[in-house]
Amino acid sequence: YGTYQLFTIEDLTLFISLVFIALACILMGAGVPTTALYIMLVSVAQPALAQLGIPPIASHMFVLYYGVVAEITPPVCTSAYAAAAIANSNPFRTGISAFTLGLGKVIAPMAFVYAPVLLFVSSTGFDLLEFSYTAASCIAGVIALSSAVVGYWLVPMGAVFRVLMALAGFVFIAPSVQADLAALVIAAPAVISQVLARYASNAAA
Repeated sequence: YGTYQLFTIEDLTLFISLVFIALACILMGAGVPTTALYIMLVSVAQPALAQLGIPPIASHMFVLYYGVVAEITPPVCTSAYAAAAIANSNPFRTGISAFTLGLGKVIAPMAFVYAPVLLFVSSTGFDLLEFSYTAASCIAGVIALSSAVVGYWLVPMGAVFRVLMALAGFVFIAPSVQADLAALVIAAPAVISQVLARYASNAAA
């Protein structure tokens, strides 16, 4: 019997490399103006992505996005600190809240790498159907992750369902039908629970 692999060693190597490069971009982006940051990251981090076979546009967007994410990533989250000063709130807690609410932005650059069609990059030419499907999958992932972060979709969400939705959100980013089906299976209990709870709430009203 043949064997089927959802992920290969090459996929795992690429993912680990992306995580470390993303962390490096966030660290280097702490407190640095955007223009200077982009020039620095293109010189330091982008060549590493090029060696991994990432298309140029996707690699540039990857390093730029993660560099900008430093603006809302504690402990040096300058944008969040500025907002805290305006709101007269605790700077560190504001930074934590900003990063938590911005998790969707954290996974977006991964989508650029795994699905460069989102940037209109394709080796076989632009395919509207492929673009639409990939965009819908990524939107579903961001919605799932955002609902997990705030603990609410149709009705308030319990801890277990929040974990399931968060996991589904990350899996949705993987560029394959198998991954999307797996994400749907993972999210199904939470989605069904939310729909039934909302229906019961409307019926009671």
